[in-house]
Amino acid sequence: MDINAAVIIFLNQLSGFGPRTIINLTNKLENLEKLWSLNKRYLKELGLTDSKIKHFNRKKKKFDAVKILKNLKKENINYLTLTDKDYPDRLKEIYDPPPVIFYRGCLNFQLPAVAVIGSRNSTIYGRKVAAKTAETLADKGINIISGLARGIDSTAHQGALKADYGITTAVLGNGFNYLYPSQNKLLSKKIIKRGLMLTEFNPNIAPRAKNFPRRNRIISGLADLILVVEAGEKSGTLITVDYALDQGKDIMAVPGNIDRPASIGCNRLIKKGAAIFTDINDIIDYLSRYLQKNKCHHNEFIDDNKQIASVYPELNREEITVLKLFQHEIEIYYDDLLKLSNLTTEKLDQILVKLELMNLIIRLKGKKYQFKGLQNLLKPI
Repeated sequence: MDINAAVIIFLNQLSGFGPRTIINLTNKLENLEKLWSLNKRYLKELGLTDSKIKHFNRKKKKFDAVKILKNLKKENINYLTLTDKDYPDRLKEIYDPPPVIFYRGCLNFQLPAVAVIGSRNSTIYGRKVAAKTAETLADKGINIISGLARGIDSTAHQGALKADYGITTAVLGNGFNYLYPSQNKLLSKKIIKRGLMLTEFNPNIAPRAKNFPRRNRIISGLADLILVVEAGEKSGTLITVDYALDQGKDIMAVPGNIDRPASIGCNRLIKKGAAIFTDINDIIDYLSRYLQKNKCHHNEFIDDNKQIASVYPELNREEITVLKLFQHEIEIYYDDLLKLSNLTTEKLDQILVKLELMNLIIRLKGKKYQFKGLQNLLKPI
């Protein structure tokens, strides 16, 4: 039983014990269960204020590690703490990473990711742009991240799920024992089946206004790029943009009519320097450059799957299998890839597009593909 994880989950629901407080404790105590045997003086030396100590001492008798972990398992809720190997690297890099994230569905942090966000009070035009963009990107193997809110967020998730193998991630501002908004019950089930739902809030935490800005930093933290489809003058979407800028992420915005309230935020973002989104290729080109810039260089011949996975952490097993086919033949016809990989045409198409986006292969005439690597700095696998 993971006692430290149980303690983190317990602390995560206590008033005043935010991410920085919990992370500070985990850095100073190898065994968090020691908290229960420390007096006030030692707790203050760990950085806890009088009010936090008082609240902890009042609640600590309710701690039951077995019950905490058993209830999560019973409710089919998985979790990752900051020290787990599967905890997303993108979140580790933000200023205020959640010490624990709860999730349902399949982890997909290795995929390129675009956050498609916008106003709850969206227009038909905005929803059309969000749905089509999300579907097209998801069809190319890109993870669509949003917040499951009404309007643009929900439309983005729905668009991603329209793609045959589309994957989407919904970040919640509440615990899993609440569904918000309630009309997204069916959509939530589809996301869990095909993608991922996650939250930093314990299961019994209800949706509150103060939770959603915290949720927004996770949306931007998980994404490689943020696309703002619609945003009013005082839209909560702009909070996500602020987090993204603090995290060093690039912003794209959909321009809109100057007399449309839902376009004020986007138009101002463009005025301040956000990239203008006019075509899906704007994002494809950006991701190709982004992935190339952030890929490590390796000049040795790679044969072992583990070595390949370490050099290409974004790739799953099937994608590595396809990439290895270029080991003996730098140029391969599509039909040969289909035969040798034993994949469906739909799955192979998705993988090939992802490898193209990563600038590892290029498509030639006659349905032929060629290994490219990163400007030839990587030797063929």
